[in-house]
Amino acid sequence: MNPFINLINENIDLPEALQARIADVTQHIRFKKNVRLISSGAVCNELYFLKKGLARVFYYKDGKDVTAWFVAENQIVSAVDSLLSGTPTAYNIELLENSEIYSLPLRKIESMYNEYPVVHRLSLTLISKSYLFLDERVKTFASCGAEERYQIMLVQLPDIFNRVKLGHIASYIGITQEHLSRLRSNYKQQKKKQ
Repeated sequence: MNPFINLINENIDLPEALQARIADVTQHIRFKKNVRLISSGAVCNELYFLKKGLARVFYYKDGKDVTAWFVAENQIVSAVDSLLSGTPTAYNIELLENSEIYSLPLRKIESMYNEYPVVHRLSLTLISKSYLFLDERVKTFASCGAEERYQIMLVQLPDIFNRVKLGHIASYIGITQEHLSRLRSNYKQQKKKQ
């Protein structure tokens, strides 16, 4: 079965006929690393389910790219700002690894609203999950210092140092690469003492 539909079914029990319709309009695509699913300034019309690989969502500030978040296997990624508003996004979504993706065009889902009322609940669930994820990210930045953000990142993405450039990781937790090196060194020393 389509793993994207499996993920949806974890949250909402979709009728089999709707599952078949979603499977019909979902594209299964393999991408090489460094491909951009969307670039800032474009309008996003797709939801992407990352079956395999790792994506980085980032934006530009003062000429530098800033990592907003990472998306790993079995998660959904999209430029939600654009998807909901129909306006150009401020974000870029870049694949950091060879990836396997299921792409679902929003207009295809919208055409099912009248026929399947559960699609409204599905949309609300996906939007709510995105909001809660972003809210948690904002709260982490507002209330946690760099060391705590580093530790949270290690819990959420334990293999991140094997998959992502140090500069992207530093930007993700809002510190310089030098500060990241010190945090890593201190963390390793603390682990040895335990």
